[in-house]
This record gives sequence, C-alpha cells and structure tokens, in this order.
Amino acid sequence: LRAALARLHGEGGDHVCPRDSDSDMPPSSDRYPRPGAMAIAENACFFPYEHEGGEGFEQRSSSAVSAMRRRRVFVGKHQISLHVADHDAFEELNSPDEIGLHIWPGTHAMAHWLLLLEKRGDLEGKSVLDVGCGTGFIGILARMAGARRVVLSDGEAKVLNAAEANVTANGLGDFMDVQEMNWEDAWKSGGADEVFDLVLLSEVLYVAQPRTVPWRLVDSEVASVVALTKARLHANGMALVTYGNREDGGCEQLRAAAKAIGLTCEDVPLAEVVPAEDLALDGALSLRRVRVFCLRHAPGTPAC
Repeated sequence: LRAALARLHGEGGDHVCPRDSDSDMPPSSDRYPRPGAMAIAENACFFPYEHEGGEGFEQRSSSAVSAMRRRRVFVGKHQISLHVADHDAFEELNSPDEIGLHIWPGTHAMAHWLLLLEKRGDLEGKSVLDVGCGTGFIGILARMAGARRVVLSDGEAKVLNAAEANVTANGLGDFMDVQEMNWEDAWKSGGADEVFDLVLLSEVLYVAQPRTVPWRLVDSEVASVVALTKARLHANGMALVTYGNREDGGCEQLRAAAKAIGLTCEDVPLAEVVPAEDLALDGALSLRRVRVFCLRHAPGTPAC
C-alpha cells in the first residue's frame, strides 16, 4: 500500500494534489475559499467550495432544530453538493446526535485517500460501506470516483436525513442506499448480511462528551466498530480508518482490538495521503493530528 502511494506521489516524495492536475475547477481563491493561516476550526472545510443558491432544509427532532447550509465542494475533479450544519461545531457539544452533520479533519484525510485510489483505478466496480457516514460526503465521493455500489450507514436519524438529502442533491438516488445501522447489532448478525470490498471508517472513534482529562475511548465501542468491520469486510477487502486522535491511547486501543479479532492494522503515514499544502497550513493542527490505518483480514483467520 505504501509503495503504491509513493508511486502516485512520485519517487522524490513530493505530493501531487489531485485537484491541481485533474480538476476542472477555475482557480479563484476568492470564489472558492480555503482556510487561512490562523487557527482553523475542527469543522473547517479544507477543500475549495462555494455556497449554493436555493433553500436549505431543517433537521427537526424532539430536542433541537438544526438549520443546514448547502455548499458545492470541489474535490479533485468532482463537484459535490453538500448540506452541512449551519453553525459552529462547538455549539453542539450538548447534542452528540448532531456531530455527524459537520465535516471533521479525518473526513478530509479520507477524501484524499479516495482520490488516490481513484487515480490507481482501485475504486472501479467496488462495493463500499461507509460506516458512520455523517453527511454522506465520503460515500458520495466514493461513488463519483468509480465505486459500483455504496451503502451509507449511521445510527442517528438526523444524520441519516442529511445523508439522504445529499444523495438526492447529487442525483445518486439510484446508485446508493442509506441505512440505519447500530454497530453492535449489525456485527452480531454475522454473515447473513452483505460484505463489501471496501469499508470506510472516517471519524467514527471519538468521545462525544468528555468527562475526564485526558479522556479515552470506550473499549467496548472500539471492539464493536472493529467487529462490525470484520463482519462486513470481504475476505480480500480492505478497511480504511481515519482517526481524529483526540483521546489518550486511542491508536493503541484500535490496534489491540484489531489484533484480538483477527485483523491486521497497518499504520499509514498521513503525509502519504494528505497533500503537503494542506498539512502545511499554520492553523491546521487538527488535520496534522489525524492518524490513518488500513485493516485487512489476517492470514489464516475466517472472514466472519
């Protein structure tokens, strides 16, 4: 995997940002803003974008109303119409069910990873499961980049509504499914459900409401995510993980859970996935903190 990434970036190790060479996007930093040198919020968009006209929509629940704004985001050669939360992430610290309505640093890393796979032709015809899909941004990009079938899954009703709206806004309703999925229940059903060539886990490991400092991931939740991955991953498939790395010891917990269930866990250097220009932004501390992993079935272990 690392050798293939190195070939894409060139023998000298210089990063080639796909949007520079492949995109039809006009170069205009005024029209398509990017984060500046100041501190960048966790839910800032690192890809060029413009605000779209037309009405957004509201997510209504018994506890809150969340207005959404609509952007056209330029990712490589792709243009994705995306409804995202119309407020700062920190306003929702008391509403964990709305965390998925934002775009997080690991999401950007995963998007760049998909662009690299697209460039290699490794997404063509593949089936993809996006676990904890949030707005559906990553799964939609996977479909645009060549995946044959994409399933968006999440456990929060507000998030699923947003994902469905985004699938519709991009005209992909006939090619993508949006499914409610509880991680623990989903893996317990074993091999009766569909398996996928590629499982995407972007920013699915986090503590929504920290109570202690430093805080840690819950071992049982990490185990459930890894068990779901093993149950839904094709025997020759690959799972990509981008972890925000906010918790104490989270990387070690993931590695241990993967090993315990029979998955290999390969660390992939962030610099081999995310373009240098994004990592070099002075305020992009949260992006530079992201850790990237590749999970596969360990040799000699059953797929389910």
